[in-house]
Parts: sequence; structure tokens; C-alpha cells
Amino acid sequence: MKRSLSILFILIFSFLAFSQVKSTISTLRIRYGEPVVLRLEVEAKKSDKVVLPALKDTLSFHLEILNRKIDTLKRSNSNTYIDSISFSGYDEGNFTVPPLNVQINSQNFATSKYRLTIDSMIVDTLKQPLYDIKPIISEPKTWLDFFKQYWVHLLVALVILLVIIALSILYYLERKKKKSGKIISTNPDGVALKKISKLEKTSYLEKGLSKKYYTELVSILKEYMENRWKFPATKLFSDDLTDYMNEHGWINDKEISKLQTLFHAADLAKFAKSRPSVEDSKMHTQLAKNFINETKKEFYNLREYD
Repeated sequence: MKRSLSILFILIFSFLAFSQVKSTISTLRIRYGEPVVLRLEVEAKKSDKVVLPALKDTLSFHLEILNRKIDTLKRSNSNTYIDSISFSGYDEGNFTVPPLNVQINSQNFATSKYRLTIDSMIVDTLKQPLYDIKPIISEPKTWLDFFKQYWVHLLVALVILLVIIALSILYYLERKKKKSGKIISTNPDGVALKKISKLEKTSYLEKGLSKKYYTELVSILKEYMENRWKFPATKLFSDDLTDYMNEHGWINDKEISKLQTLFHAADLAKFAKSRPSVEDSKMHTQLAKNFINETKKEFYNLREYD
């Protein structure tokens, strides 16, 4: 009996020592859109059945796969499988690279979990290109010399300018006449609803551009929240946003549920390449409009008169 247990222990130890799953990541901090390489290395016997992770287009909602390459190094008694997964993210913040599952002879091995930081793109406006020094003009021309040379061009430019001014005045008077007595909304809710109405008139949904449609819809909604409650809503992720508003008592459970439904659909469209039906998209748009109408407050309006 003891001999059988010893043999079994040796077999298990030999299997675990031989079958190894390692993972490495090229970097833990990138800028917006820069590629990251997650490398999986699996060493197993030739007789072992190895199943690498089954992946689609994303590692998570915020991490999109760019490329994947699988190589096999064959030796006399073993094989080494190298799975190189290139991915990136398009939102600022800290994101978890989830552990991936590798199966060897029906036994599961999980890779390490990593924490990836994505910074925004930094544009250095202080660095300006240098140009060659212009030669010194010994005898600069006077304004009279320029006038004599370019008087025809100046006359044409003056006529065009007068025509533009005249057309601008006529357009302004006509517009003022049409808008006489019309209320101009300065409310955050009025601005948001007008933007949503403009978004609804686009052909994004008919063309299958769900990602673009939901990105603009969520952006309008966050801008409304930021102007309505005076906090940086556009800087927060969906879950953090609803938690923050709930903690301050600005919205109730029913409104939180509506927002979570909308944000979840938007995340699927933006990061998982989901394409909701036109009817579902219209329903989510109505959820956004209802939320604005239910949470708006009174502001002063400006009115135009004749």
C-alpha cells in the first residue's frame, strides 16, 4: 500500500513538474491605444492534450485584442506552446488583465492576473518646429508699392467682403424674424435633449454604427449629469458613476436600474462589438430621455423678442 502511494505521488509530482504554464506581460503601463503583449508559455509532453484559451475579440470590456500568434517548439520528448496575445485599451484608468485558462489533460491551469494602467495621450504644445532664418531685406517695399502692384486684388477682395457682409446681415434679419418670441433653453436638460434629438436623426443605427451611436449617447448623458449636479461625471466609469450618485442621494434605485441597463448596453456596443437592434437602441435612447426629464430642475430661460 505504501509503495503504491509512493509511486502515485512520484507520478503526480513528475506531471506537475513537467507540465508548466507561465505567463508574462510586456508592460503594465501604456498610453491610450498602445499595444501590450501577453505571452503564455506552456510546456507539456508530446502525449499530453493541451487546450489554449478560447478568445474572441476582447480580454474584457475595456481591453481589445489586436493580434494573436501561436507558435509550437517541438523537442524529442516535449512540446512548448507559445501564445502571444497583443491587445490594447482605449479608455483611461486602471484595468485588470484577467487570468486565462489553459487545460492539460483535463486539468486546468490559470495564468497570472495583471493590473494595467492606461494613461491619456499627452500632447506637448511647448515644442514647436524650428524654421530657417529668413534673409534680411535691404530695401523693404512701402504700402504704396504694394498698392500699385496689388490694387486689382485688393479691389476684388473688398467687393467680396462687402457681399459677405450684406448676405450675413440678411441672414441674421431673416433668422431673427423666424425666431421672434421663441424660448432659448439654457437648461442642462434642454441642451441634452436637443443633442439626443439630433443624434436620433443620424443614420448610425441603420448603418450598423452601434458603437458610435452609444458612445455619443452616453457622452451626452454624462455631460448632462456633470452640468446638473456639478461633479466630474465625464471622468468616471459607468459603475463608479452610479455608485457616486447613489451615495449622494441624487437618484433612487429605479433610476439607478435604468442607468445600469443603458450603460451595460453601451459597454457591450463599445467594447464587445455588440450590435443591438434598432428597437432596443430606441428603447435605450428613451431611457436616457426619461432620466433627464425625471431628474431635471428649473432654470431661467432667455427669450428673444422682435
